Amino acid sequence: MPLLTDAPAAARPLLAAGTDLREVAVADLAPDAATAWRAFVGEVPAFVADGDAGLGDRLVLLRDEAPGSQYARMHELLAAGGSLPDGLACLALTGSRFQGQRGRAWTALRGNLHLSVHLALDLDAAAHQVGLIVLPAVATARAIEAVSGGRVRPGTKWVNDLMLAGRKVAGVLTATQVTGGRLRHAVLGIGVNVARAPQLPPAPRVPRPGSLADADAGFAGDDAWARLLPPLLAELERGRARLAAGRGAELVADYRARATFLGRAVTIWPVDEGGEPGGAEAVVRPLARGVVRALRDDLALELDGVAAPVRHGRLTLDDPA
Repeated sequence: MPLLTDAPAAARPLLAAGTDLREVAVADLAPDAATAWRAFVGEVPAFVADGDAGLGDRLVLLRDEAPGSQYARMHELLAAGGSLPDGLACLALTGSRFQGQRGRAWTALRGNLHLSVHLALDLDAAAHQVGLIVLPAVATARAIEAVSGGRVRPGTKWVNDLMLAGRKVAGVLTATQVTGGRLRHAVLGIGVNVARAPQLPPAPRVPRPGSLADADAGFAGDDAWARLLPPLLAELERGRARLAAGRGAELVADYRARATFLGRAVTIWPVDEGGEPGGAEAVVRPLARGVVRALRDDLALELDGVAAPVRHGRLTLDDPA
């Protein structure tokens, strides 16, 4: 399937030499492509690359500036009973109202990667839900390592972050649709600070942002995202193939091998930090504290001195490296 974009100049780093982009009216696109373009862009003409973009057998929509979260839009369409092409990848160079974990705002800067991918599935939910949760983190880490020749090796922070040198460089999301105990659809959201880190005010229990370019100058520049996209999409497909072959445990093992929190003293905080009245500021009480002894196959944490496995919450390191 083709690459469709409203930003032909920005798309060129993805294209093989000699590949052209041509303007096409929406009505002249293939039916699946036209439906997706209308859903995410509208009736404006698309620029189409029919040659090799190294993106595999999928439809890729690249927007210069998205007015809202493409991840949320995918989830909204599926929840309403709509359909999306299998493998559809939506990418925005920048935009507004992007989302991170639990609806928190994600700052979208040019040069970074803002990607949402739809997977059509038919998998047993009980056996594969955890594999889908870790898939985007594992695929992103593997792609970063491949592009950097192994020089940049991000670690996982429970559950949805990738870290470098104590700073958050990526966040991932997975939303699934289950019918009759079968996973039918998954929407994966991946945000990577490739070229630059957003300037954000300090916030309690939130790691400071960093970027891949901080560790490797090869990731600097406004087209740095284009180096990461093809291998990332390929890693997502490899991960999906593992799940289909009943090898989702390999994804969990890969996630565990990259864990930055194993053997570390941590505090687990409530996701909703409304807290209790405590004078001028609300007091937020932790759910648990201890050294992480193990990460279970269902992603629950075992902490020294804590009887029950920890399954929910926000993790902070008490002994930052």
